[in-house]
Amino acid sequence: MRKLVLAAVLAACGPSSQEVRTAKLATYKIGSSELLHLAIDATKVAYPIGEIAEDRLEFITAPRFYSSTGDLESPGAEGYVQLRPGSVQVQFIVQVAPTADGTAAVTVTPKTFQKLSGSPKPRELQPDDPYLPPFVLGRADALQLDIYHRAQQFVVPPPSSP
Repeated sequence: MRKLVLAAVLAACGPSSQEVRTAKLATYKIGSSELLHLAIDATKVAYPIGEIAEDRLEFITAPRFYSSTGDLESPGAEGYVQLRPGSVQVQFIVQVAPTADGTAAVTVTPKTFQKLSGSPKPRELQPDDPYLPPFVLGRADALQLDIYHRAQQFVVPPPSSP
């Protein structure tokens, strides 16, 4: 019985760092445009889609606002979100990159702005910014993994090491 409970707890913990790494390094044997549309479909499940730039093989999710701890801040009356100091606006840029060997890869990069106390202008936080709330990269990794799972049938197996 203990083993069953432990297995259930471990399964609920989410993806391992190895799974996320595999998703980030994956290449796909599918046309770049088809992979872009597959990524859009995978993303729609969790995020509204913003601008799509098919010529650049990328799209961005619509802006969403979160508290500094990662709770989604819902729009109130007339669709306005009440921002507090520390609130962040998060979008994800998803880009498909054709590779030299005829495959394609996908990257997910967060685009984040943080509301500062006493400032009318939010501060942009780069993905490597030490002030970036950890949940932002976690959500980017989860989206990368969702796209990887959706495109699983097209994944090119990594070369085996000797």
